[in-house]
Amino acid sequence: MKDVRRTLFPLFFSMMILGCATVPSLRVPQPWIRSLKSSQPINTISKLKIDLSGSTVPLLGNEQLTADRIREKLSYLLKRRGFSIDISSPEYVVALLYKTERSDKFRLSSAVASTNVQAYAIVTSSGAGATSGLGVSIARAVSALATRSTTVSEQSAEQMLSYTHTISIEFRNRDGLVVWKGESTWDSDELNLINRIVPAIQLILSDLPSDRATKPEIPEVKGSHVLNYYRLECEDTWFTCPALPYRILFDTRRASAEQKSSIPRSVENPHALAAYVDLIQTAEYALPDGDEKDWKDPIKVSLWKRATLGGQYLLGPSKKPVNILIKLTGKTDGYYIDECKIASDEEFGKLSAQFSKWRQALQDYYDVYVQ
Repeated sequence: MKDVRRTLFPLFFSMMILGCATVPSLRVPQPWIRSLKSSQPINTISKLKIDLSGSTVPLLGNEQLTADRIREKLSYLLKRRGFSIDISSPEYVVALLYKTERSDKFRLSSAVASTNVQAYAIVTSSGAGATSGLGVSIARAVSALATRSTTVSEQSAEQMLSYTHTISIEFRNRDGLVVWKGESTWDSDELNLINRIVPAIQLILSDLPSDRATKPEIPEVKGSHVLNYYRLECEDTWFTCPALPYRILFDTRRASAEQKSSIPRSVENPHALAAYVDLIQTAEYALPDGDEKDWKDPIKVSLWKRATLGGQYLLGPSKKPVNILIKLTGKTDGYYIDECKIASDEEFGKLSAQFSKWRQALQDYYDVYVQ
């Protein structure tokens, strides 16, 4: 009888969670982004050299160590697209410029009691006729949905500490001409640019071509240290994903900070935790909930109650190929991870087929001009 209970309880719990899925109401603040390109195509197997410079105005001293950290992250994100880093004979020089300035803001808050009406606007590079980065474009389009209300009972304003981060990435050919440029700027209450720069860079790079056959290398977490890693990198941490309009949390927050931390039941194969975190922060496509017939309207809000991420990695020193699958369930305040695991080749093959259909649906949706 006890074995039956052990089997039925997780099943009942999972069914309860799935039944309570909803579209999150708290959207991820989207940075402003723009990309410009020349008529010269960029090959994904090109050799690159990275130049990096910038300034953090509220801080003093040399920026070299900060620049080195950002260089590492940019290098990794370029390599996972298929590019290689070669400072001796590069085909392109990739120049990243960054700047952080203090820019305190006034935050307006209000108590609202009315029926909300949704309206949307397509912004930045997610507009009609988009040809690249479509997974990111559709997430930005959904995020641009604004909620309006006709009744406001109370308003207040308070000054809050804020910093404006700006980054620019340029591809220059051997003649020194800029053939591609991506820019982004966003406000944050966090001074440290490095902590949130990976999703920002990935948003910019999503406009560049990518070799899907490339499998990123990712460290494997020691079996004896998976809880340590989870506490340091995942616990009570909201993540943002370029392909999703809502933030992501590994597990529900505990009522008391004194409660003992543990790996959530949703996390299988915890030695692949670094791959889960990486996929969440870099995925450019997310598979939404719903039947394929519903994909004709990808900015339909109800599609995004649940979503699935998938990617392939070379795990650990042995560079073992693994298939990573993450299933997300929407709550009011964001997505919660319902399942993350190393999937079998058969399961991942079915998921890949669905992703291919989703990419085609996005191409059809954005193909608005007569050829």
